Amino acid sequence: MMKRVQSLRPYLIGTASACVVLALGLSREVHAVASAIVTVVNTSANPVPVSAVDDRTRQAFGQRVFPSVHGSATIVVPAGKRFVLTGVTGFNNGDGSISDLEIDLTTNGSVNATRIPFAPTASATFLRFLQNYNVSMVADPGTTVYFFIDDSNANDFAGVNIDVHGYWTSAS
Repeated sequence: MMKRVQSLRPYLIGTASACVVLALGLSREVHAVASAIVTVVNTSANPVPVSAVDDRTRQAFGQRVFPSVHGSATIVVPAGKRFVLTGVTGFNNGDGSISDLEIDLTTNGSVNATRIPFAPTASATFLRFLQNYNVSMVADPGTTVYFFIDDSNANDFAGVNIDVHGYWTSAS
């Protein structure tokens, strides 16, 4: 029996030591000292970054735009706001010659663009769909977001419907 206790002795000492270290590490005095070391200063020259996590729900945006091969559709971003574009979907009832949607906008003063392909048609008389496409683009305040349609048939006057989804966020 004594040999068994002696064989467990290193484990008992190790367990006891771990308990002492945890007790000291989790004590209020140690937390008070650690929290006194951390200082956050929020100045205009070096602001602490914050995020408005409820912008997506409080300032949600959805609009249908109607670009064509002959002209663009636009959304104007108000001054003091940024437009966060999160998704597009749509359809075309033309002759099946539409290839893609192009979105152009200005982010941090630079033009940014993306092209999104339309799905192939099942026949020449079938609607052509732009499947729900997730986008992550941000437009600057006071700028215009453009929606263009690329079509191999310049005489295609069929309607194109694009549903734009996103939200507004403060520019400051």
